[in-house]
Amino acid sequence: MTETSNSSSERRRRFAERAEGGGLERGEWVAAARRLLVAEGIQAVKIDRLAKALGVTRGGFYWRFEDHKALLDALVEDWRERNGLAMVAPLAGEGPPIERFRAFMRVLIDEVDFSPAYDMAVRAWARTEPEVAAVVKAVDAERLAVLAALFRDAGWRPEEADVRARITYYHQVGYYALDEQVPRAERYAASELYMQALTGFATGSGEAS
Repeated sequence: MTETSNSSSERRRRFAERAEGGGLERGEWVAAARRLLVAEGIQAVKIDRLAKALGVTRGGFYWRFEDHKALLDALVEDWRERNGLAMVAPLAGEGPPIERFRAFMRVLIDEVDFSPAYDMAVRAWARTEPEVAAVVKAVDAERLAVLAALFRDAGWRPEEADVRARITYYHQVGYYALDEQVPRAERYAASELYMQALTGFATGSGEAS
């Protein structure tokens, strides 16, 4: 067989693979699943729906995933890595507690790396799936632990730091659950007042008052 015919065969193979969806990366399937989850809930995250949204046949799905459950497991991990880390990273970073808390608020207000809609969609899913509920519980515990550590760094006693962490976190989860639609500029304008009320930081000091 000539080199030209080999090249033609390879091109045909790759074209057929792409037509079946095998050319799509795993992350593209997960991103499509994420969009469906947020828009319509977990009941919408079906292989046929994903294939249609991506413009491929469902056969391509099995190039990247063993089965539907493997996709759902990847989706949960995607949420843990994206939303979980986005909220934790600024709190666990370098700098004075007050600046770390402000960085945390920017993540929540800007909603660039962190998606409240994704959080709420996963929480709704968790109400019907124990395995997902366990992951959500673990992520909540991690977020609370990092918040409590920040408050301890600011000078609060451990038991006070834990309570402050819970008040702050429950406030934020409640804000999303109520689907508040406050303009970003308005949220930024009130952010320092919220910070003082939630954290007890003395104005300008970043320490417990």
